[in-house]
Amino acid sequence: MTPSTPFYTAKTESIMNSLKHQDDEYHAHGTPMSTSHINGEGLWASWTRNFISPELALLDLFDNAIDATLHPQFNGKIEVHRDPPLNSRGRADGICLKNNCFRAIPELSTVLTVFGSEKRCDQIGENGVGVKQACAALSDLSIIITMNEGNKFSVGFLFKELQTSDGCLIPSFTLKSDNVVEEITQIAKENTQFNSSMKHYGGGDFHSGLERLLAHLEDLSNQEEDRAFLVVLHRIIHRGHGGGVKAIMESLSKLLPKTYLHIPDNFEVIIDSKKLSFKYWEQRLTEIHKFTLKIDPNHSFTMAQDWHYPNHGHFVCLFLGFDPFRAKVENDNKASLLIYSRKSGRLVKEIEDARGQLGLSSGGTDFAQGLTVILDDLHGNLPLTPTKQDIAFGQEACGKIHEKNLMSWMGAFSHLYYQHFLEMYGTKAELKAEVFSHEVELNKLRSPISLESGNFSSFEELTFKVSRQDKIRCMNRKKAKWVSRSDTLVKFRKPAPALPVKSTPTLRAPVAKKRKAMKSVIQAPKRSRLMHDVMMEAPREDANGEIRIKEEASVESNDFKLKLREMQLQSVQKKFFDSNKKLKEQSKENEVLINQLEEARNVRKGSHSNTKEVDLLKAELVTARDSMQALRGQLTQTQEELRITQDKVGYEKKQWFEKSQRTVREMEIRTNSLRGENESLSFRLQNLEVEKENLNAQLELQKSQLTDNPDQSLTIRKLQEEKQNAFETIHNLRQMLDARVGLNNQDQQEELQMQLSALQSKCNEQQRDLEKMQSDNSKLREYSRNLQQTYESLKSISGM
Repeated sequence: MTPSTPFYTAKTESIMNSLKHQDDEYHAHGTPMSTSHINGEGLWASWTRNFISPELALLDLFDNAIDATLHPQFNGKIEVHRDPPLNSRGRADGICLKNNCFRAIPELSTVLTVFGSEKRCDQIGENGVGVKQACAALSDLSIIITMNEGNKFSVGFLFKELQTSDGCLIPSFTLKSDNVVEEITQIAKENTQFNSSMKHYGGGDFHSGLERLLAHLEDLSNQEEDRAFLVVLHRIIHRGHGGGVKAIMESLSKLLPKTYLHIPDNFEVIIDSKKLSFKYWEQRLTEIHKFTLKIDPNHSFTMAQDWHYPNHGHFVCLFLGFDPFRAKVENDNKASLLIYSRKSGRLVKEIEDARGQLGLSSGGTDFAQGLTVILDDLHGNLPLTPTKQDIAFGQEACGKIHEKNLMSWMGAFSHLYYQHFLEMYGTKAELKAEVFSHEVELNKLRSPISLESGNFSSFEELTFKVSRQDKIRCMNRKKAKWVSRSDTLVKFRKPAPALPVKSTPTLRAPVAKKRKAMKSVIQAPKRSRLMHDVMMEAPREDANGEIRIKEEASVESNDFKLKLREMQLQSVQKKFFDSNKKLKEQSKENEVLINQLEEARNVRKGSHSNTKEVDLLKAELVTARDSMQALRGQLTQTQEELRITQDKVGYEKKQWFEKSQRTVREMEIRTNSLRGENESLSFRLQNLEVEKENLNAQLELQKSQLTDNPDQSLTIRKLQEEKQNAFETIHNLRQMLDARVGLNNQDQQEELQMQLSALQSKCNEQQRDLEKMQSDNSKLREYSRNLQQTYESLKSISGM
């Protein structure tokens, strides 16, 4: 291998020969490196345990490459190929990942700093450990090479043997001279870390490792791009992957199109000389629908007043469709959920059966048939784990509320979407058959519209409600407007109208009616529709009203259920006491029969003439024993029913007590809030009294200044009368407020607040009128002074 590049000068061969005699003389002289005081061995061990497969670790490297490359005005390119072996007969055991860059690459010492990152929230790698932990999980030696404009190279090493308990050592070197070979040779003479890394890369031979490194530098310098980033993973650690490098790259080529949602057409990704297409879902889903949701991350939809469209929140896109390729798999056709995040649309979480998380019915084949739910968090508002394999709601103060709101809204639209098509085809079997029929049509698609830019079908004019199970559901599902748009290329066909079936009379044998068995528990009659049922079905307008309706409905319903259970318990207890009494009476009768039988036996000993009477007594005794056994069975059954009923009543009493305790706590919270409102109203009344005194002083001043103007004096008297009426109203309201302290009547407090607001606005209007009059008076005084000056001047002229 003798490439004709600037790296190989006339001195190269002599330098390589001289290095053979200097292997034991290399030592460090302050070459730049990235180090920290963290335990390097422990940190490296933790990095190797963060990924469950080599593909996921490679995806972490892809995240960093996409962050550096993805830009609308830049033709990005990422290439993955095998690292050439030491000789032509060897087997490739490494992987190289190379990408061009839109911006200048920072210093490699900064890139390799542990737990340091300058990325924004819309980018994927934001934790400062992406390159390090992915390389450590894939290989014991990784070489990082960067190239900026002007062929300015930097080289760094992530080497397991360099890590110690005293620190984490990640050396990096910047090549500044034009003669790269000579500079690398000098670095190798002065730095033992560089020397040991090159020896390991060369299979124990420093010169072979150096030759392989120079080949990578030459490859970067010959490309068209001015900036490039290369990761060389030496001897991939398979960790359970038995297929080697080839199998890993094949698996990666299948995984990437599903993992990234928003890779544009001008972005080129090549895996092992094969270009990938990122139209995975566009070529896989039928009847794609798109919805834009606004999610409140801090306030629960069950309590917030603006839950249907919050004032503060973030937007996400929801895509729904049916997957015919997955629907034909018997155990893999349930509603699946895939969550993508950041501007590249990185897959961070996948749930194969998400019906429970979305609040959908999870029994049988409900919400199956390949239903697919895709969430696109384009602006990166969902917090991610460091490995980007899950959503970290625990990092937020209201993480549980954020997760509940997000899942509930996705479940609401998934329920609307599925029920629409299920009602269109009537049965789940017909819907499944229609999904299957579009598999061939999807295989023929070549250039579909991307999910990000497409205008897909949707529903409009929707209204929602919160059900009794705290689920969001569409109220006007059958009346909502379904809009079918052209970008949804693969659509369902309209079902054929059902043909009328003529009924033919059939002769049937008469069937005797079976007599229904008596129920052991008395059923209570169906109760009539109560007022609280209507109140609970009505739309909730505000949070306080919602709580009050829920409390009244739950208390009344629990009281009714408790009374019903008490009636059933009393009925069972009465039946138990009757059966026990009957059993005692039967026992007494049996004792009398036994005594008679004993007497008959005694008589029989003396005479054999009473044999017939004895036989009759024996038959009566057997009958009595049978009836007694039956009564004992009934008594046992009644005891078991009594025990079950007592358990039910005890459980419902416990639930009722817990709900009562919650209601009491909520009432205490409401009482405290009302007290706070009363205090604020008292404070506002004090402010109004102060304003009253100020206005009174201003009126007295205006009255003293405008005594010569009868019209304005009349206006002032009128304003004084209105002020007096206003003060009397304030006094009456103050008395009403003092009388209502401690009450929990929300409606009266709101009415009082409205009156105070009206009074405040009236006082403000009067204040503006006074200010206007004061301005007019000042103008009149100015006009009077001008007239006086004119009079004096005329008087002086006439005197002359």
